[in-house]
Amino acid sequence: MLPSQRHLFSIPAEVTYLDAAYMSPIPNISAEAGRDGVLVKAAPWDMTINSYYDEVERARELAASFISASIDDVGVIPATSYGIAVAAANVHVAAGSVIIMMDNEHTSHRYAWYELAEKNGATVVTVPRDPDQDWGSALVAAIKGSTAPVSVVAGTIVHWFEGMSVDIQAVSDATHAVGAALVMDGTQWVGAVPFDVSKVRPDFLSFATYKFLLGPYRLAFLYADKKWQEVGKPIEFHSWNRKGGDRSDFYLETMPDYLPGARRFDMGERSDFAVLPIAIRSLELLQSWGSAAVFERLVHLNQLIWQEAEARGFEGPRKDLRAPHISVVELGQRFRPDLAKNLKDNKAFITVRGTKMRITPHVYNEERDIRRLFELVDNLTALSRSIQGVSVRRAP
Repeated sequence: MLPSQRHLFSIPAEVTYLDAAYMSPIPNISAEAGRDGVLVKAAPWDMTINSYYDEVERARELAASFISASIDDVGVIPATSYGIAVAAANVHVAAGSVIIMMDNEHTSHRYAWYELAEKNGATVVTVPRDPDQDWGSALVAAIKGSTAPVSVVAGTIVHWFEGMSVDIQAVSDATHAVGAALVMDGTQWVGAVPFDVSKVRPDFLSFATYKFLLGPYRLAFLYADKKWQEVGKPIEFHSWNRKGGDRSDFYLETMPDYLPGARRFDMGERSDFAVLPIAIRSLELLQSWGSAAVFERLVHLNQLIWQEAEARGFEGPRKDLRAPHISVVELGQRFRPDLAKNLKDNKAFITVRGTKMRITPHVYNEERDIRRLFELVDNLTALSRSIQGVSVRRAP
């Protein structure tokens, strides 16, 4: 199994960082590449036309490899929400149709659909889940049971905060069976969970790099199905995604044709000399470890999380519904409102929402990080409970 790669990151020994689903640190080699990239702009006289293309294409190629796509299938964009906006600008949503999504979907995969529904006279249907039901079954039932035509299904493979897996293959099959578009947000799993777009067949898949891909903020990628690579319309217009846009006389004539594939969806100023090198180094590092090895490591760490949690009587999703790389632990009566702050004061970092802890390790974590987190939770929640004269059962 892939061992901890903490030595490749600048994480202080006293820091326990288990919050990759919020934002991951970047590897040292990536930080160095970013610093070198900033210096490119310090000497613009050394730049050539290749400065605007080579790193863009390398980043595109690497991103495609994490979803088993080709280099032509991927556009370079600034954020997940940008990719969802591109999808919303292209998919057909008729008046009277419905757009289906999970209840409490992330805002980057939510607001665009409400805007589009209002504009086109459609309705957004948020799908709840019964306590013992999985999200895939809930979405499939909503798709098959809809009395109105389904135009779009907003999909993913994991609920972003509940830490529950979604049977996206079943959702995809149901979506295509009714002729709807499947638009996916992969920000919380691309880089952590192996994925093949040819099997799931989304129309669009948008994912940022700053979480499990160990990349920079303000960079994302957009997969587009082949049909959208032929007829899709971008949401901004410039010469960099046009055939002939690299010519020195590009300004002398209008160039109506786009570059091949999903490049038509590329953002303006895509050649970010600081951001792209960071992403390239991080993606190359992940690629060198291999998707299967990274996934195995994350599964192992999350299994340790549940061992510690269950030893303390904490609960979470049913075992067969848990995401393999995200653990959401319900503290119940052990929760205290200042837990996140007190953990931070002790240099332990997770996300707390409501009475739940979302714990998301990555390859830079060691097994002792997980033990230390739960020891801190023991101490902090025990202090809270001891005030009320209630003892806390310790883990063995």
